[in-house]
Amino acid sequence: MNRRTLRTIAVGSALAFVLGACGQKPGVHVEGGTGGQPLAQGDVAGGTDVAVDTSGDLDGDGFDDATGAEDLGGTAVADDTGGGSFDAGTTDTSGGTTSGGDPSGGTTSGGDPSGGDTSGGTTSGGDTSGGDTSGGQQTQDSGGKKQVTGSDRTGLTAEKMTFASHAPVTGAAPLPTTSFEKSGDLYWRNLTEIQKKKVLGRSKVELLFRDDKYDPNSARQVCRELASKAFTVAGGGGTDQIQACGQFAKVAEFPYFSAGVTEAGLRDNPWYFAASMSYKQQGPLLAQMVKKNFGGKKVAAIITDTPNFDDAIAGWEAGVKQQGLNYYKTLRHPKGDTSWYNAFAGDLKANGVEVVYILSSPVDYIRFAQQASQSGIKFQYVGVGVSMGLNAVLGSGCDEVDGGMFFSPFPGLDYARKNVPGFFETAKRFNAPADDIAFALWGQAAVQHDLLLRYEKTYGPDLTREDFRDLVETQTGIGGEIFPTVNYSPQNHFGSTAVHLLRADCSKGEYVTVASFAKSF
Repeated sequence: MNRRTLRTIAVGSALAFVLGACGQKPGVHVEGGTGGQPLAQGDVAGGTDVAVDTSGDLDGDGFDDATGAEDLGGTAVADDTGGGSFDAGTTDTSGGTTSGGDPSGGTTSGGDPSGGDTSGGTTSGGDTSGGDTSGGQQTQDSGGKKQVTGSDRTGLTAEKMTFASHAPVTGAAPLPTTSFEKSGDLYWRNLTEIQKKKVLGRSKVELLFRDDKYDPNSARQVCRELASKAFTVAGGGGTDQIQACGQFAKVAEFPYFSAGVTEAGLRDNPWYFAASMSYKQQGPLLAQMVKKNFGGKKVAAIITDTPNFDDAIAGWEAGVKQQGLNYYKTLRHPKGDTSWYNAFAGDLKANGVEVVYILSSPVDYIRFAQQASQSGIKFQYVGVGVSMGLNAVLGSGCDEVDGGMFFSPFPGLDYARKNVPGFFETAKRFNAPADDIAFALWGQAAVQHDLLLRYEKTYGPDLTREDFRDLVETQTGIGGEIFPTVNYSPQNHFGSTAVHLLRADCSKGEYVTVASFAKSF
């Protein structure tokens, strides 16, 4: 495997949950790149370019530091409650629902497929001028909607809504951006062009994306910029960067979403929302899965040495103790250092370890597996979601990681083919890729739409950040058709309790779904 391939893995993983994908279509405007300008209205060719900085190899390992992304972020996903053939999910559960992790068969399905009000939106209401945080005029819908009390309408106009995200992509060339440029807006195109619906009375959705350069300081700067232009911001990758932006969101007071990563510095943050189980929450569940499927085998863990993974270790080791696993120890490795590959492989082999929980970058995962294989060692790999469970990872060294089992906030394409045909129909109509990244982006956009519909039902079309935040933290039953259900409360913004379990199947060249919406094993 060459350097180009490894870079491709890292970028594909870092962007798997990116809220603002690239490419512009009618009604869905996209701005991309570092300091990029918006495309002209109606420009539908080719999408936008992402600026690439190739000077990011600060640790001297011969690879750009941006390729060490540890995880992915983003918001959770629910159904497009519009129903019909383009619903985000469907009631087809013919595959049989189970919560177990039997790796030998059976895609599972589950979740409540019921939806909510899908009546599109009314025409514009209230003062929706972009970036207006003064004012604060209270309004009340004539139909008895709840009174709006917030004043921050950043990212909103009478015709357009703007959302944003960040992720580390610097130096990762060639960028595997096809899915993002051509498929990232499929859900919104389906909604605005096929279903002819509006979003809170608005006919356009703008998606902004910025490279955070895999650096917390840069991430804060990027989030400051995005928060001045967009209504919400989502973290697309990197625990340290997500934490930095989440903490900035608390100060600047704007809604910030990501997949569950660390809880440190984020658990009591009123403006941060985890869209899936945190690493700490997944730890005990992972230990259950290991006991069920690999009981009696000796287990160890390899985890990147960052303070923001300390709670992940705490959750995992608590689960190890609860399940009585035959456990060797947890090994920590520094970022930007490859010398640990041989040392760790030899140590684990010498101590009879067969199962390895790995929480690192996909690049390190593949390199370590290949190095161990060259030494005659093949481990059974397991882990939490989401980075390792992407099909792009398998394209760069599948034989060494065949059978690897990882949690994920979204199921595999095998599940999608059976249960979400509208995704593929839309991709075919617009001649866009229908891979697992595109499927994740479809689902992520669906939950955002679901939350906006709930807001409209409560307040009407006059959207403010303060009222949106207040509404989101009281919502339950979010998701359940693509992403597991999330239940928020004012006291808990980490409300997910289930995962999907994926297994690498090299004969198919993709991850297959072993268990869906699993709360226990």
